[in-house]
Amino acid sequence: MFLYILSAVLLFVATTAVYRLYFSPLSHIPGPKLAAITTWYAAYHDLIRGGQLVFVLEDLHRQYGPVVRIQPDLVHVSDPRFIDKLYTQSPKQRRERFYTVLRPLFAPGSMLAAEDHDLHQRRRAALNQFFSRSNVRRLEEDINSTLKNLFRRFDDWADAREPAALMWPFKAATKDVIQNYVFGGGDQYLNMDDCNEAFFSACGPTLLTPLGIHVHWLVSIMNSLPPKMMLAMVPRIVTFAEFVMGLGDQIDRIRESTEIPEKTTVFHELLRNESLPASEKTTKRLREEAMVIVVAGSDTTAYTLGAIVYEVLSDKTKLARLKKELATVMTSELPPASKLESLPYLNAIIPEALRLYPGAVHRQDRRAPGEDLIYHNPETDTTITIPAGTGVGMAAPIANRDRGIYGEDADEFNPDRWIDNPGIRKYLLSFSKGTRQCLGINLAYQELQTFTAGIFHKYDLYDPTKGKDGQDGPTLELYETTKADVAMHREFVTPALPEGSKGLRVVIRR
Repeated sequence: MFLYILSAVLLFVATTAVYRLYFSPLSHIPGPKLAAITTWYAAYHDLIRGGQLVFVLEDLHRQYGPVVRIQPDLVHVSDPRFIDKLYTQSPKQRRERFYTVLRPLFAPGSMLAAEDHDLHQRRRAALNQFFSRSNVRRLEEDINSTLKNLFRRFDDWADAREPAALMWPFKAATKDVIQNYVFGGGDQYLNMDDCNEAFFSACGPTLLTPLGIHVHWLVSIMNSLPPKMMLAMVPRIVTFAEFVMGLGDQIDRIRESTEIPEKTTVFHELLRNESLPASEKTTKRLREEAMVIVVAGSDTTAYTLGAIVYEVLSDKTKLARLKKELATVMTSELPPASKLESLPYLNAIIPEALRLYPGAVHRQDRRAPGEDLIYHNPETDTTITIPAGTGVGMAAPIANRDRGIYGEDADEFNPDRWIDNPGIRKYLLSFSKGTRQCLGINLAYQELQTFTAGIFHKYDLYDPTKGKDGQDGPTLELYETTKADVAMHREFVTPALPEGSKGLRVVIRR
């Protein structure tokens, strides 16, 4: 009996492998044979090797070309010229979220988790207006207030004469901005001694993340468990879980309150939106939406901001050029948002940092249920047909470094490429593209403009040959920080730094 069952299993495995290799609709797409046979090829590099798949994909594209089969039902494309076709803006061309995209823990009811095209569009439509460029511009006062608070913390570290690990205050600053907007208030993490390092450590990059991609049924089970049981299984997320529950309490208080805030807040308006069905306004669903908005709106932007500070402090020429430009529009430490948009070098530094240091680095896998996708390779003048319904993805860390678009120095931090060739902006994939593009793109740009301008208008690079008394004004100096401390080492949806790295650290002098 055992041999009969074993033979049946082996026969099934063999016939499945033969079908996937030679008879599948994707059998014509190049790639490693093991990847064509099983999803565990990708899972091995993500789970066992710990977030290394994105680097493996780079090697596969060098070996097989711009279109590679990386799973039995999934294709990866490296060519940025394919972006507009895959991530189309046309509502007539449906693009659905493929099952390989992260199923977020604690948030199955969020817009991010919606696989169905229509459900996603309905949820996004309710939020779009709050993150339009004009509405984000109204947050200038709040963003500047947070910048002042950040400078206050910089003074604290300067007085303590201790190196400051900037990843935590940067995350706290961006988190405070977004939470103030969506709720009209909440705990201000910049005011905490350690900027709530425990919270950001709990919700930061972790091996739990690829589990939600490759073993997605496990996340579905965990999302259905009672909170106490889940916390017993994963104790490191206690701080994060308490934060999520607190969001639900805030939503309930807003629901019960009859007061209308002076400033627009996202969840006050959502709860008053009579066009939304009751099922879309339950505390549970809105809590999950809030969690995704707040976490995604803080961690990603803060990571890119840290990279900007590192790159500018690493190059005296870039710093001097930026400070000279900022001096033309800034007369105080708080930058006017309307004038920052006109500064070419500042607005070249930001997309260059987003290109090399995107805050969201996982593949954005989609499926086109109603049409085949045709990829044309201009170098070889050949085409590859990707059948309708197939998973197709692109990853910002790969597309953003394409030498055909960005030149032979694509791995170098060179802001001038955006001034010399502004047409390359359409290829930047850091916020994804199409109907599922990052909701907070306008807010992220305004925060990066304001914080970058504010920091480098106020602070100069410390010159040890002059000493403290030989320099006018406050200074920053990198402390035991190399590019490895800001660059992605592992891909856990967001970038993970090397084990033991303390990230960006600086010495601050008044």
